Amino acid sequence: MQHLNIFFDWLAAQHAVVQRLFAIFAIIAITFGLLRLLKFTLNHVVKKGMDESAKPLVYSLFSYALYVVALLAILKALNVNTAGIVTMVGAASLAVGLAIKDMLSNIAAGILLLLLKPFKAKDYIECGKIKGIILGVGLFNTTLKTIDGLFVSAPNSKLWDEPIVNFSRNHLRRLEITTGIDYADSADKAIAILQDLVKGDPLFFKEPEPQFFVSSLQDSSVNVTFRAWIKTNDYWDAKWKYTALVKERFTAAGIGIPFPQRTVHIVHETIKGAPSDTANYTREASGMSTPSEQGQPNF
Repeated sequence: MQHLNIFFDWLAAQHAVVQRLFAIFAIIAITFGLLRLLKFTLNHVVKKGMDESAKPLVYSLFSYALYVVALLAILKALNVNTAGIVTMVGAASLAVGLAIKDMLSNIAAGILLLLLKPFKAKDYIECGKIKGIILGVGLFNTTLKTIDGLFVSAPNSKLWDEPIVNFSRNHLRRLEITTGIDYADSADKAIAILQDLVKGDPLFFKEPEPQFFVSSLQDSSVNVTFRAWIKTNDYWDAKWKYTALVKERFTAAGIGIPFPQRTVHIVHETIKGAPSDTANYTREASGMSTPSEQGQPNF
């Protein structure tokens, strides 16, 4: 009879272990199921209009919360006193907060970037030394891709602490092309060529009205400039196209585009009281050596 009681006790213990294992597997399965549901929901919301750059941050916040809840549930299933753990974590929260303050500042900055929306996915931004196309805002960092295809991962706090220049936010952008012409050429003629070049092109908006003017007088050139407003998406194509067209039209019209140059006038001065043969004195005054000083015969 005693052996039978021991056997039933063993079965009961095994049954308790099986129940706990089943509960743990159920918690894990539910957690991963909720994560898949969260990912599906975020993809659906993004298709409905939510900014795609916010998806990594939202997913990270909810996924970490699910992991914490799942861990506490597993500990509870194992009959671990979770109340003591929570109390201990709460008591150590101040020390932990000081230790990971930079990490917490990145989380706070990410949430603020998500709420204030200074940029969205696929915007090209410049923030200090950080430049690139926005891929997404994560819990701790923001990911970008540079125009030459490099991957950039920047802490959220860096983007929050620095002014952000968003080149893609506005639908219109002003195109400005400045070209230097020779001082001997007519600035009015160059401006007329620029006006004819821009006139009638649907790329440019009539309002605000395009501007054509002499912008500056440089050492070697007179700079003429035209400004016109275009769609932001057309900016770089238009800039490359019209830079080449300006050069082509100016060359066809005989207007020179000078390279930097400087004219130097050399003044020969005769030293007062010097003999009639002042060549040697002039050379000495200018720092030059005479032929005899160079070891050559003096004819």
